[in-house]
This record gives sequence, C-alpha cells and structure tokens, in this order.
Amino acid sequence: MAANTLKAYARDLERFKASGGQIPARPEQVARYLATAAADLKPSTLARQAAAISYAHEQRGLASPTTSAIVRRTLQGIRRAKGVAQKQATPLTPTLVVQLVRPLRCLSEAQNQRDAALFLVAFAGGFRRSEIASLCVSDISFMRQGVLIRLQRSKTDPYQRGRTVAIPQARAPQRCPVRALRRWLAMLRNFDVDPDAASPLFCRIDKHGNAGGALNGASVGWLLRKRLTLHGLSTEGYTAHSFRAGLVTSAAKAGVPVWAIRGPLVFSAISDGTKS
Repeated sequence: MAANTLKAYARDLERFKASGGQIPARPEQVARYLATAAADLKPSTLARQAAAISYAHEQRGLASPTTSAIVRRTLQGIRRAKGVAQKQATPLTPTLVVQLVRPLRCLSEAQNQRDAALFLVAFAGGFRRSEIASLCVSDISFMRQGVLIRLQRSKTDPYQRGRTVAIPQARAPQRCPVRALRRWLAMLRNFDVDPDAASPLFCRIDKHGNAGGALNGASVGWLLRKRLTLHGLSTEGYTAHSFRAGLVTSAAKAGVPVWAIRGPLVFSAISDGTKS
C-alpha cells in the first residue's frame, strides 16, 4: 500500500483503540464505534476507518468484522442520514492565477519567483499537490516549444511507471509557466543546486531568501492561501486541488472537448483563447 494510506490507517486505528476498541473486534463493537464517530466525521472518513480496521484483522489472519451485516448497514444508514456529497475545491481561473503570481514587496525575490513557477506549472499541468511537491530538478526538460515534466509517481500510478506531461509556452509572458520555470531554475543556481541531481524543484524559502528542504503536499495549499491573503482575497474553498480543478473548468469553458481535456494542448487553448 501507499505510504500515505498506511499512515492514515495507523491514525484511524489509534482513534478506534482510544475509544475502547481492540483487535480482534466484534462486529457490534465496530458498528457502535462508527455510529458514535458519525457525529464528528464524514461518511468517507468513516469508510476509510472501517477499511483500516479490516486491514488490521487481515494482517493478523483474522476474519474482518466489517463484512458483517450490522457494520455494513450502520455505514449505509450514516451515508443516508448525512449524505455523501464531497466538498469541492474552488477552481482557480487563469486571471486569478496571473494576479496571484505578481511580485509582492513583502516577500523576497526568491519567494516570488518560486511561487510564480509553482502556481503556473501546477495550473498548466493540472497537477495534484503530491505530484508538484515531489518534482525534482532532473524531471524538467526544456524543448523549443515548451517544457516536458516527468512525473516519477502519482496517485493514479501506484507502480511508478511514470508519465511525461508536456506544457507549451504561452504567448503572454505574465502567464507563461515555461518562462517562470526558467527564471526559477536560474534562481536555484544561487542556492548551489545541481540541475542534474535529484534536488527538489520547489523548496522552502525563509523571509531572508534562504532555501531549505523540499515542499510537501500540504505546503502547496498553504502557499496558495497565503498569497490569496496577501492580495486581500478570500481563501474560502481554495485548496491545492484548486489548480487541477481550475484547469479542467477553464478548459471546458474554453470549448475544449471532454476527451481532450487531459491532453497537452489544453493549457495552450486556455491561455491563448483558442479551442485547438
């Protein structure tokens, strides 16, 4: 299993045990726990916790109590009572992304250039937060018409086959992810980063302009909300997923066919106002 899944399962099991649960557990005990936890947790979270309990039994060669009728009906009743609609991230628009990447005097030049490259690349590539945070300098290859970004792993690629995302150069310099990425890589040279090494592409930078370790997935959303706040804008509904949601939404509004929305020319169609 993915490392993040195992960490989530561990937290879920800790909560279950803190409430008096134990492994092995009786079906009635699990059902009672889920019904009580439903007051604070979403149905999707409860379903994951049930999966964690099931996994703990499976690892010990025990029959899972979550397959019993009482547990299944408890989860079904919770979903019916609370609904299963997922909270959606507010999509970013191309105009808002351009506004957010304008340099701010309260930030260092390095922070401004990193954020500009991070935001424009995340939007243009429709990347998940884990994908953008895991990029290394060696994953970037510039071509005559744009840049190729190699994803070594992603949520939908558990076996790490990898895939390459092509991002074309935009006509407008202020919204061009390729130009922003070139500027940021030039800035990285000031931090003694070897462009051929597996150094993180996006790193932490303090208020003095000093570079630290790699960003993590949570940092992407935090940086987005920080810049929204500094620009005097509301942060309501904005998460790291807003970049990916924004690309898809903008592509649909630009008239890009559904089958082509994941294609390499989507960002070009949005940024240039065409339907190619």
